[in-house]
Amino acid sequence: MNKAWKQLQRAFIEDHRTLTRGYVSLLKLLDERDFTGAASEAKRLDELAGPHIAFEESFLYPKVGESRGDEYTGKLYQEHAEILNALVEIRQLKPDANLDDSAIESLKDRLHHGLDHAAACGSLLSHLKALPDDEQSQALRRLLRFRDHSPAWSDLASTERE
Repeated sequence: MNKAWKQLQRAFIEDHRTLTRGYVSLLKLLDERDFTGAASEAKRLDELAGPHIAFEESFLYPKVGESRGDEYTGKLYQEHAEILNALVEIRQLKPDANLDDSAIESLKDRLHHGLDHAAACGSLLSHLKALPDDEQSQALRRLLRFRDHSPAWSDLASTERE
């Protein structure tokens, strides 16, 4: 099996594990009403997620779209937007935020969607496994380049909107 494929698979799974753990941590902090901790964790997750999201949206999703279509990938982009909006809201929480239970539940629902998305998106890696070896190597290089040079997820999104 191609060495690049194994590295790409490992890196992709590692990214998803990081995101999943971050979402779980945020859920716990929101349950505890630790808004300072939640804001800090959301900032950390926003920064860690940027390279992976950049890879998915610029490389993986277009590949998936070739076989699954624009409607399917449109849902993936929409899920990213929903999760990012929750992270941005949580990043802005003040220590003395006065959130009612419904506001906290709304944030938690979107974070649960993040968990679901991370699990489902992991299966999309099979679209990269079917690529020729040289394209798998290209995908790995792109992911590593994003890790070295990509902004936070929220900065990436604002750049794309401009």
